[in-house]
Amino acid sequence: MSKFDDLPDDLPPKAGPPEPLFPPEATKSRPKPKANGDGSPHQPEVPIPQGESAFSLVERDIPEPVRLCDPWATEGVNIIAGRPKLGKTTLERQKMAAAVSAGPFLDSQFDKPCLCAFLSLEEGDVIARSKFIKAGYGETALAGIQIHFSWERGKAGVDMLHRYLVENQDIRFVCIDSLSRFRALPDVRVAPFMADYEAVNMLHELSKLHRGVCIDVVHHTRKARSEDPIDDISGTYGLTAACDAYAVLRHHSDGASMFVGGRLWSREDSQYLLRRENQGWEMLGVNLGLSDEQQQTLELIRRSSNGLSGTELAEKLGISQPSAWQRIDLLIEKGFVVKRFGRAHLKGSTP
Repeated sequence: MSKFDDLPDDLPPKAGPPEPLFPPEATKSRPKPKANGDGSPHQPEVPIPQGESAFSLVERDIPEPVRLCDPWATEGVNIIAGRPKLGKTTLERQKMAAAVSAGPFLDSQFDKPCLCAFLSLEEGDVIARSKFIKAGYGETALAGIQIHFSWERGKAGVDMLHRYLVENQDIRFVCIDSLSRFRALPDVRVAPFMADYEAVNMLHELSKLHRGVCIDVVHHTRKARSEDPIDDISGTYGLTAACDAYAVLRHHSDGASMFVGGRLWSREDSQYLLRRENQGWEMLGVNLGLSDEQQQTLELIRRSSNGLSGTELAEKLGISQPSAWQRIDLLIEKGFVVKRFGRAHLKGSTP
């Protein structure tokens, strides 16, 4: 009798030799890369770009940028900057309400109604609800604005917005409030210019995938006012280098002055005056860079078909004749007024 005769019959089969840790073709030494003729490591060649002639580019049938509301809502990425509590978000709510109903906005109008997405990342639901109620927008406008109070940051947020727009093809206007709550957290290893540029450029690249979609990004301005309004925008020039257009709001005696520009800005005028009306803004016209006193004088001259003398201006304003002529002379120096036969006329008016 064998010593193994009393073992049970259901034992598992005996394990074979262990599997090799490396495939049979593996060697003990790292294989050397194939070398070029000069002995340098071989690298796959990248095809040389073919490019395109300028003539071919000009001849190509490329559609013009889609303008939902010319020029205030154009496809691409637009920065809306201003100091806190000046009314940037109020302006954006007004724009979204106009977009949904194809209504007027400032001195223009939306051509077609469209749905809007509002990434309200600074205002909570209580404040946002209060603002919409005070604005008094109709049910149609309110129903067409989809609000989100939280969103992913940085690249994850851009990817999420891409998937969101793919799933919601009727949304043509997006407002992100604000850039500080949407962009990735600062990384000290990245240069400030590159960090700012990439924060906006990711949205710019996204806009190329969604033709006809306007993305407004609300941002802040510095505390100190600069000589050039574009310098007011908080951060580096990387922000405005990557965006398609920008608007800078500054406090003004009548409400706010707005300075606009960018590669997709379509008007010659770039400075406007706005007046706050309840929970909205009203366009007063082009900002001529004049003081309130000078604007008043210019308006009186404009209303006088035969021009205005210093004596007549003094009587209308209740000031002395020397003060009246001094006002007229300042407008002449600025190029708004000309003097003919002792009377002030608007420059370019028919004698």
